[in-house]
This record gives sequence, C-alpha cells and structure tokens, in this order.
Amino acid sequence: MVRRVSRFSVIVRNDEGEYLAHLTNSGRLLDLIFPGSSCLCVSKRPAKTTLKIVGVPVSKEWAVLIDPHEQTRCFVNAADAGAIQWLDGWRITGTEVNCGESRIDYKINRYEDNSIGFIETKSAAMLLSGNVGAFPDCPTIRGRKHVKTMLRLANKHRSIILFLVQHPDAESFSPSIQGDKQFVADLADAVDDGVEVRAVKMSLNLDGDVILFNSDLKCIIPQL
Repeated sequence: MVRRVSRFSVIVRNDEGEYLAHLTNSGRLLDLIFPGSSCLCVSKRPAKTTLKIVGVPVSKEWAVLIDPHEQTRCFVNAADAGAIQWLDGWRITGTEVNCGESRIDYKINRYEDNSIGFIETKSAAMLLSGNVGAFPDCPTIRGRKHVKTMLRLANKHRSIILFLVQHPDAESFSPSIQGDKQFVADLADAVDDGVEVRAVKMSLNLDGDVILFNSDLKCIIPQL
C-alpha cells in the first residue's frame, strides 16, 4: 500500500505500477491499512477503481479478510451447510430486512414451531492485546442504532448480534471500549435484556480460501 486516499479508497502498488483500489470496510483499520503494508486485491468492474482490497496478510500463511461482503457470504455458506451449531434447526430466510428504524442483515426461521429471529453482523478485523478479536475500532453511531433495534426485536423474537472475527490469532472476542465506550455499554445492556451475542472466527489463507476456525468463539462483554 502507498497511502489511504479516503475512507473507501487506497493507492496500492505492484511491479507494474500504482492503482486506486476500493476499500469496502468502513473501519479505520489503522493496524492493517498503512503505507508499506501488503494487501490482497481482486479485479472489479472498472469504475473509479479497478481493484478491490479483500485481505491483509499477517503471516506467511494467513491474512485478515477485511471485505465485509465476503465475510457475510462465507457466513451464509457455513450456515447453509449446517456448520453453525447455534443455528441448528434455523434457516436464513431473508436479507436486508426492514425493521423500522434499521435494516437488519438476516431474518431466520425455525419451521418446527414457526419461530422468527434476526441476525445483525459486524466485521471484527481488529486484534487487541491478549489475542482478542474486537469491534469497533472507531465510534459507530450505526452500530449503536442496530443494538437498540435488536433489543426491541428481542422482546418477541430471537435476536442475535454476530461478530465475524477475522484475525487468525484471535482466541476470543470482546467489544472495544477504546473504539466506542457507548456501544459497549449499550451492548452489555442488550445482553442483559435477552439479545444474544455470538462470534464466529474465520480467516483467509494465501491460497484464497476462507477457513472457518470456530463457529462459536468465546465472547467477553465488559460491564461498565
């Protein structure tokens, strides 16, 4: 990488020259996106950019998958394959569901008793000390709004906030107080009132395969 031009664009360089690449992750990613770091790109339909950054290598074998679209695609594939144990008996039946003040990523159903649930996903690419995967890395007004929506939905339905942990060294997940203390407080209150917090760990290898390491990574929710 040469430099970050804007929130969603980065100048990257290879042996053939420099290119403007699309960054789909809205986080600051200061530990991953910086001048001199390596990145993995794929071609995209030419527009303002011709490349999309999908990952950042962190070892000789593994990279952090930073493209949220690829993260959620891989999660849905795992869920459809029955690899997410806490979704046993449930099926994803809707996407981008209008829930009033927010659009929530997924609607789920359990047909044996006609139960309804909702899942909101968050991309957790950051790694804190102690090998803790974390979100967010900056204040997230949208994230706080989603927590309030999921809390309301929990009054009648199964309500899950799912963190997609991407760093291969992560051994647990925790929301980041340094990133957004209010988000952490809101999340803790939501858990007390029936919202489930789950984490799934997956990572991108340098052959281009996304590997599911842990479908139910330990979550630690600070009490403020």
